[in-house]
Amino acid sequence: MDVLGLLSSEFACSRLFRAVRWRGGVYCPKCGSRSIKGYGGYRCGLKRYFCKSCRRTFNDKTGTIFHYSRLSLREWFMLMLLFLGLHNSGLGLSWLLDRSPMTVFRALRKLMLKLKDGRVEFRGAVEVDELYVNAGLKGRNNSVRIKHFGREPRRRAFRRRGRGSWSYDKPAVFILAGRGGGEDYVPSSNVEAESAIKIVGRRIRKDSTIYTDNFKSYLGLSGLGYMHEYVNHSEGEWVRGECHINNCENRASILRQWLSTHRGICKDNLKLYLEAFKTCRRSRNANPIQAIIKIIKTIYIITATTFLVKSETFIY
Repeated sequence: MDVLGLLSSEFACSRLFRAVRWRGGVYCPKCGSRSIKGYGGYRCGLKRYFCKSCRRTFNDKTGTIFHYSRLSLREWFMLMLLFLGLHNSGLGLSWLLDRSPMTVFRALRKLMLKLKDGRVEFRGAVEVDELYVNAGLKGRNNSVRIKHFGREPRRRAFRRRGRGSWSYDKPAVFILAGRGGGEDYVPSSNVEAESAIKIVGRRIRKDSTIYTDNFKSYLGLSGLGYMHEYVNHSEGEWVRGECHINNCENRASILRQWLSTHRGICKDNLKLYLEAFKTCRRSRNANPIQAIIKIIKTIYIITATTFLVKSETFIY
């Protein structure tokens, strides 16, 4: 089935979601029992089940972000493709789905909260660089905080000289790119040496080679068990043999353009948008159907951990 056939009906979306979620067999998301029997269904194609252990009913959506949602599965799948695949903004999605902006925003926030994956561990040759993005206190919900700070509205035309900071609505994002594969994006409230060393130490194994620029926060990495080499950008040095951070520069340009589509984001949600960007990068080589399946698996695995369900036979 192609993506147009999938998104043409709610029944096709329900069948795909049921096949992905219950791939290891149907079990009760409330007590974990596999003593289940069918208990009817819905016109949209979803099925209902009855647990013989806890004697409660549930359906295919129970325990997921799709349960009790105003959006149908078809609209959820369209939102996944348009947001993570085609980089549409929230206002654009509200126009395409004919839904209110707040309904789409809540759905996107639920989606991004479930896209958190495990910490990436790097080894070998790794490049590290920092990027500063515009992320302030955007949104009606932050008007009280802005008044509490007593600050004036931000003027983008008169930017402060020097590096950005969290307090001036230009937080830093550390970019880690492994030359053997893998990438990670870590927001930070500051770029001091202590923060940089903490981020690197938690994600890069010892005896690895780290390539950076000549920023002073990275100068203490060589004394922590790493092979540290850097290029001096202030003197016009960009490449010296194998020493460069061009992979980080490449990802920084893509990330900056990806974030600009949303016309400014709240810095409290910056980490969520970075997780969404990582998911988009991971699924960029897959076809739309496989991308949806991968996203559903990620959402379901994260959601299932909130229940007391531990099944060794349920494998993804």
